[in-house]
Amino acid sequence: MNLEQFFQVLKARFWISLLVFVLVVGTAMVVSLLLPKQYTAEVVLTVDSKAVDPINGLATPNVLAPDYMSTQAQIISSHGTALNVVDQLGLDKLPESREAFLKETEGRGEIRDWLAQSLLRSLEVEPAHESRVIYLNYTAPDPRFASVIANAFAQAYIKTVSNIRTSAAQQNSVFFEAQLKTLQANLERAQRNYSDYQRERGIVASDERLDTETQRLNDLSSQTVLAQSQTYDARARARGQDSAPDVLNNPLIQQLKSQLAQQQAKFDELAQKVGPNHPHYVAARAELEATRNELATLTRQYADGLSSAANNSASRQAALQGALAAQKERVLKLKSERTELEVLQRQVENAQRAYEQALDRYSQSMLESRSEATNISVLKAAPIPIKPSSPRLLLNLVLAILIGGLLGVGFALLFELLDRRVRTEHDIQHGLSLPVLGALSLAPPRRRRWARFSKSPAIQPA
Repeated sequence: MNLEQFFQVLKARFWISLLVFVLVVGTAMVVSLLLPKQYTAEVVLTVDSKAVDPINGLATPNVLAPDYMSTQAQIISSHGTALNVVDQLGLDKLPESREAFLKETEGRGEIRDWLAQSLLRSLEVEPAHESRVIYLNYTAPDPRFASVIANAFAQAYIKTVSNIRTSAAQQNSVFFEAQLKTLQANLERAQRNYSDYQRERGIVASDERLDTETQRLNDLSSQTVLAQSQTYDARARARGQDSAPDVLNNPLIQQLKSQLAQQQAKFDELAQKVGPNHPHYVAARAELEATRNELATLTRQYADGLSSAANNSASRQAALQGALAAQKERVLKLKSERTELEVLQRQVENAQRAYEQALDRYSQSMLESRSEATNISVLKAAPIPIKPSSPRLLLNLVLAILIGGLLGVGFALLFELLDRRVRTEHDIQHGLSLPVLGALSLAPPRRRRWARFSKSPAIQPA
């Protein structure tokens, strides 16, 4: 169907299209006038994304995320929020509400749940796109009732959010209260172990005691090294005894050796002059033997003294080595005790830290459970609407005109399909598959006068 055929069909079926158009528009206007007026009250809520928690002083998480705002919208339109509205306004105690509940449900179920579902059917929540604003609309036949319910939903939403937060905080406080008892017992046990260990080991100031014993160990080590050196020296002097340098270099022994040499020379000279039985010979020999015996005795005494000194030095070295070994054991034991004490002290510190952290969280949870502050505020409360939100006569009229026009055209085409007529040359050529020899024109008089001046005949060949 081309455009010419379409207009020819509309022209032929004009009264059908007009009738359908008038029926649609008239019906829409009558229905719009008969429908009860509905009033919509709007509350504007805002969610603060930069609020600081008054309890812990930390910034709240970013609430501009789409999922967060969608969650807030779901909370507003939740059954729990609606129940808070019912309880807040006492709707379940109104005789009208009870009568409507019995009429619709015949007493089955809870009136609070029924009222909550009824309120949610007229509630509309829409978060603003890329914003922290939420629009809350409630529609009702009574404008004052719509305003009251809308404001009540806003307050119930704030209360619900506060209850969610305080409920979680109360659960946390109960948990931390139970944990505090265990942590306190752990702290007391760690402190008791630390004190018992100090008392058993006699540790008062472990650092000072360990430093003193370490200094004593260093002193014993130095003395032992010195004693070893002295022992080696004494043994070297005592080695060879009679030929020891200390013995040979002794002034008294050197004097006796000199005296012995003189007496020996005198005796040899006298032996050449007199015989062995001569009194002078006997006296000189006795004096020489006495000097020789005295020198041997004195040399032996000095040699025995060097050996005794070497033995004493070795004994002192052995005693110092024993004391050094004992001191090492004492220092190692003190270090082991100090390490064990540090372990016990760290256990006390860890238990103290865990207890303090749990105590801080418990205090914070207790404050949060008592705080009703939220990051939600009412940007605009719902006033009593003056103009009804529905029905919208002008909008309904425009829609009725559009729909009526479309239906009128549709019915005209439908009737044309049910009762097909020849409207143009195109219908003969394509509908009947016949050639067109000519077309007779029934033009108005004005068109006829123009036709006299036209070169084209009234009958045109195909």
